[in-house]
Amino acid sequence: MPKDYRLCLEKLSAAPPQRKAPLVRVLLPQIEALLDAGHSLKAIWRALSEEGLGMSYGVFHMTVWRARKGNRPTAAMNRERTLAPGEPSELRETVAPVPMERDPLANLRLLEENRPGFHWRTASNPETKPRTGLKGKING
Repeated sequence: MPKDYRLCLEKLSAAPPQRKAPLVRVLLPQIEALLDAGHSLKAIWRALSEEGLGMSYGVFHMTVWRARKGNRPTAAMNRERTLAPGEPSELRETVAPVPMERDPLANLRLLEENRPGFHWRTASNPETKPRTGLKGKING
């Protein structure tokens, strides 16, 4: 006697889900259509509760929110056409930019030049003379 597993799964798929979150996910297209038509989520919840949904409004609201969040299209779904494996894609010739010499201390030099306040710079000011001590030696 061969077992017909497919028939068993078809019977199971025809029955409504026993858990509430999958039930809301199954009903999501109708819920969104009612929301688009102007019905409130609370009115939808009341109608489903009268039919025996058995879920508080807060839980229903969160379940609908999660189902709608998971139902959003991704970038891959929005592509007009996906390439089949082995199908050549259109290649563009791109010219790589010529790398400039990189100065790792450029940002520090820029900050040093533009720092606020008064700063005595003897090396950058050629008009100043080095200070000498009592015996004519340069203090450093």
